Amino acid sequence: MTGEELRQARAARWAELRPAEVSADALHAWVRNLGFVTLPTLAEWSEAAPEMLERELGELRLIELYLWPGVHRYAAAELLEFVYVCVGDRNPRRDFKKQAGQGRLSWLAAEVYEYLLQHPRSRTSLELRDAMGAARTSVLGIERALAELAATLKVLRVGGNRWRALAQALPEVPAAIDRISQLEAAAALVSQYLDVMVCDTEESIAAFFSPLLSRSRVRDAVNGLEVRRELRLESLEGRPALRLAARPTP
Repeated sequence: MTGEELRQARAARWAELRPAEVSADALHAWVRNLGFVTLPTLAEWSEAAPEMLERELGELRLIELYLWPGVHRYAAAELLEFVYVCVGDRNPRRDFKKQAGQGRLSWLAAEVYEYLLQHPRSRTSLELRDAMGAARTSVLGIERALAELAATLKVLRVGGNRWRALAQALPEVPAAIDRISQLEAAAALVSQYLDVMVCDTEESIAAFFSPLLSRSRVRDAVNGLEVRRELRLESLEGRPALRLAARPTP
């Protein structure tokens, strides 16, 4: 397969997934199918997408991910368990204290997180600043702490400038660590990626998922999928590449 053939195959796949109607349900289904989509892509589909997106975040049907440096991506809540298994805490109500003690989490972020765990409703950065003490920190300091927490899925932005602790908002998600292995989660993410991207090299897959998965974990996931005959080998510009066995050759 040439690079141009792959570009055309991907364009056809994205056109196949693109909703014909503009609605919240269509937006949710599209994000679920795409897996990890950026706001510009959604806004190009419809001017109403950003507003609908904020409502979907508030209802916890879509999730904003801060895992890719400098890029916010959006995923359906159905995919969140697999992502959490890769980057989340096993004991979200306790691990943060140890992380703060080891210097892996700032003390302000730990205090913000503990406050959110203890208060079920969403809070703005201003409300959190007031709770922490205006003499101690600033709204900017709180926003930095929230970004720090979001990078390991401790907190979720739930529309506007409002935040909740993930363990408080979606307590079933951290529990997934006890029933889904990291290898299973990695395999699910790789499969979802290839369903959208049609075909790609293992190196490109590993580069995309580098904020979530080590290169060796991607390799193990690919090996497992190959053993189960869920992947087929492809040649992409003369390089070994992968595609889902269930999809026809582009």
